[in-house]
Amino acid sequence: MISLSLLSMLAGCGGGGGNSGDSTTTPPGNSGFSPSSTLANLCANPRANTSDRQGTVENEKSYLRSFVDETYLWYADIPSNIVAANYATPQLYFDVLKTNAKTNSGASVDQFHWSQTTASWNASSSGIAQDYGIKWMAKGTAPSRIFLAADVAPGSPAALAGIKRGDIITSIDGVVATEATVDGVAALNELLSPTKVVAHKLGFNGAAEISLTPATYSTSTVQNVKTIPTASGTVGYFIFDTHIAKSEAELIAAIKQLKAANVTDLVIDLRYNGGGLLYVASQLAYMIAGPATTNGQIFEKLTYNDKLTAKNTVYPFYAVTTANEQLPYLGLKHVTLLVTRNTASASESIINGLRGVDVAVDLIGDLTRGKPYGFVPQDNCSYTYFAIQFKGVNQKGFGDYADGFAPTCKASDDVTHLRGDANETMLKTALSYRQTGLCPANSAGASVPGAESAYELIRPASQEMRILATMPH
Repeated sequence: MISLSLLSMLAGCGGGGGNSGDSTTTPPGNSGFSPSSTLANLCANPRANTSDRQGTVENEKSYLRSFVDETYLWYADIPSNIVAANYATPQLYFDVLKTNAKTNSGASVDQFHWSQTTASWNASSSGIAQDYGIKWMAKGTAPSRIFLAADVAPGSPAALAGIKRGDIITSIDGVVATEATVDGVAALNELLSPTKVVAHKLGFNGAAEISLTPATYSTSTVQNVKTIPTASGTVGYFIFDTHIAKSEAELIAAIKQLKAANVTDLVIDLRYNGGGLLYVASQLAYMIAGPATTNGQIFEKLTYNDKLTAKNTVYPFYAVTTANEQLPYLGLKHVTLLVTRNTASASESIINGLRGVDVAVDLIGDLTRGKPYGFVPQDNCSYTYFAIQFKGVNQKGFGDYADGFAPTCKASDDVTHLRGDANETMLKTALSYRQTGLCPANSAGASVPGAESAYELIRPASQEMRILATMPH
């Protein structure tokens, strides 16, 4: 058996509570800042029953400056003229402690630097949600954007009310649903993605409003597992939307079901998968390819800054569960992934890791997000901070995809059909390309209502992530 102990993270199942790993130890070459270990848990508002101590806002800012200097991948690129006193909160100060470098396309290298309350991070990483159960897409620009349901979680308040993918929200609490009419962006965000358990009346597609109340429910990260018969064999399909600890069992069940059905190929719908736990990505890649292809091979090699070279780690293709049981596998040499700009981080690791061991990976959809980087979440004073700390490369040493992976065939996210419907543009394109080796001429779907070129998925930075955690066992 391979060793499952890599870098430690206090919340090994993908949470964020507590100080993560040993990133608060002082590495060699500290640039004149106090060691973060001496500043950790000095809080302006200490939490009860924790290791927090009475401190100040200035202590929290000093901690963040040291933490970033010690662990951030591009610590040397942080502008030297940033004055902590100019920022009202530690979180606003943290927001600017990052590189200003650009990719070849002119995009910011670091688009993934963020923080959130530790309580909200722990909840989101456990697969427990408290909302309506709708993934929202927006079309247009503020203040006249319109919003539609890109996806509806099974068992959520929205699903129980009959709301479906593609439904357009036309009114909220009696007024037209735009930023200009719902008392500004903050109010609209609260109504669309509520933080309070308060009922609101929502109207869809011009129909009468219905009352929806946010509720707590368990999300499924793997959905719609099925087989599709084709002229060249049975193709498996499933939706995979995020890499969290509970995904392990859900993915195992999906692979077992498809293996029993003797699938000869596989389509995985990753169009909204922004990533998550890296070990889950490694497990899925193993379950696709199997031992003959992956034994002794690198899934992802992680490289840290020059102060933390001792942390440089080789991530294998995990062949076992967190309970140290053998994973099932399909043993495929080809897989098709449905991707969009919302496919990021750990999802891109699957692409890169499999290509590194010569598994053919066809991408149907749009350019992916472009995030060959990851974090070890760090909690301090009730907030969890995410600063890019490592870059990943595959068995072949490739990891330069900061501008994303280009699609094999471009295809629209067709919200006029449910995901998994063989007539949905992305899946239809995938099945056609698999048979003919040619991209359908109309796969971009410019005339398809709800084409991805017109709509943009709305989601927080916390849903675009590659999180390094010890694989619990």
